[in-house]
Amino acid sequence: MATLQMYMDQSRIDNMFESEVYEEVWGKQFGVDNSVGKIRKILLHCPGEEIKQLAQGAYEQEAGARILKGENGRIRNYWKDEKLPDLELLQEQHHAMAELLEKEGIEIHYLVDPTNYWTNLTFTRDVALMTPKGAILTRFAMYFHQGDTYYTQKFLAEQNIPIIGAIQGKGTIEGGSFSMLDPHTAVIGRSVRINDEGIAQLRTLLSYQGINLIVIDMPAYYIHLDEAFVPVDKKKVLVSTFILPHWFLHMLQEKGYELIETDRDDPMLTNNCIALEPGKVLFSAKGVKTRKNLEKAGIEVVPVDITEINKLGGGIHCSTLPLLRDSI
Repeated sequence: MATLQMYMDQSRIDNMFESEVYEEVWGKQFGVDNSVGKIRKILLHCPGEEIKQLAQGAYEQEAGARILKGENGRIRNYWKDEKLPDLELLQEQHHAMAELLEKEGIEIHYLVDPTNYWTNLTFTRDVALMTPKGAILTRFAMYFHQGDTYYTQKFLAEQNIPIIGAIQGKGTIEGGSFSMLDPHTAVIGRSVRINDEGIAQLRTLLSYQGINLIVIDMPAYYIHLDEAFVPVDKKKVLVSTFILPHWFLHMLQEKGYELIETDRDDPMLTNNCIALEPGKVLFSAKGVKTRKNLEKAGIEVVPVDITEINKLGGGIHCSTLPLLRDSI
């Protein structure tokens, strides 16, 4: 038996991530090691029947939103308008966004909840963190996202995308606050939705791939990093300098990044765009002044109207989760 084990040791896999066996088992149809390489596959969720539940909510002046609560009193979602959601318009805007993605040759996958109960699935960015070697499942702080993880796990398994870890226990992480800067560097924004325990777990999971994690504190009630920071080219980033800490902006410049500023006169979530490929972004049609800043910096802008989607509390970046990007 001892001799047999000596022979068996010849096939031992000490580090799965560094082994050619990883590709043999899982293939190469997933992985994100940066935030600007050409997108090949992406995950969306088109707003559907679940949105109609928001009509049961009541507009609360203090919150500035229509608040939907469940029988247990927990908040199930919100809608940032006194008027009821226009589902037809929501779907029209989402379809327009999807058509632009398809025009870029991107393979679109959809996250589906057959129960139509969970009302926040539109923002697929939050359900997982895509890394070079697979997905890390997030854990949400808010009740209205809790069902998302179940359908995300199911989707990833069906697509043969490995789940290489999950945030658990008291840790909370959401994908909108995460960015792969390069194959060895990731950034996370700490906020009311992303806590120290979640960050500690994430740091450990990323370390297995040799990825260093930079932590930025988001001020006040800014929820996610993508409200203020999105890479748009190999060495260019769109930033809200009035939100991000000086040390981080200085660090980016030290690394050779050009800072393109979000104009404060543009609507909230203007910064919330997505790079389709190096130097080309899908961008909110309402961010007129910031668009000029991008184009002046040599960035090609593809505009799309997402004003109704914004009322759900997110933008383009929030609504898209790249599953496969080219390395750069």
